[in-house]
Amino acid sequence: MAYFTVIRLGEAALVYAEGPLDATVAASLHDALADIVDERATPIVIDLVRVPTVNDGIVTALAAAASRAAQQGRGLELRLAAGQRFTVTGAAQLRQVMGRAYPTAA
Repeated sequence: MAYFTVIRLGEAALVYAEGPLDATVAASLHDALADIVDERATPIVIDLVRVPTVNDGIVTALAAAASRAAQQGRGLELRLAAGQRFTVTGAAQLRQVMGRAYPTAA
């Protein structure tokens, strides 16, 4: 079963996901990320360490959030499997990182 959880601590936001993420959660993820960005949370951490696969809808939701955050001068902090960490500051950069981490979603 795939899911994500939003955890707020002060100004910070953590989006923790577990399991494969697909179209069934893409719209919910998009809405949650839009709210977080609009609330100007900082930092915004997206933890995908326990997510084996994502689909294009998930990448699109993340890219939209990265783009909106970049317009506000902020980025998204991605946590991926194998200890990979990236701070992305726009949709193109996010898509590049996600394409390497999840080649079937690119």
